[in-house]
Amino acid sequence: MANRQLGNSTGLEILANIMRHCDAKTNRHILGGLQKDLPQVVLELRRHILLFDDLAYADSRGLQRLLKTIRIRDLAISLQGAPTAVLKNIAANMSQRALNDLKEEITRLGRARESEVDAARDRILAVVAELMNSKELFLSRPSDDLAY
Repeated sequence: MANRQLGNSTGLEILANIMRHCDAKTNRHILGGLQKDLPQVVLELRRHILLFDDLAYADSRGLQRLLKTIRIRDLAISLQGAPTAVLKNIAANMSQRALNDLKEEITRLGRARESEVDAARDRILAVVAELMNSKELFLSRPSDDLAY
């Protein structure tokens, strides 16, 4: 992918902006498709877009604020198939009671369809973006851990 200028934006910035408006499934498809042939582009895109996996790098205070804001049902569904680092960070920022409630909700709901998981993640990421914009949640992604 050439790094041509289009006005003041590069093609990469334009693609990242488009991806910010896409659902989780579309973003996974785009990044997965680019990974083999253009891994550096994937690294750069990851610096510009927000994915559910980024919750592994959320600060404690911000993550606790997020957990108070979102529905437990959305959280339970969104965690299906989530990376271990995301699960650990969320669990570390929940009270034992809240964690037990979450486990019960996961058991009660059972396995969700991929579209339901993506929709729940999209709703959560919308709240994450709001919290980040209001400086109530911060992500500190290690630069060497951006591979998709």
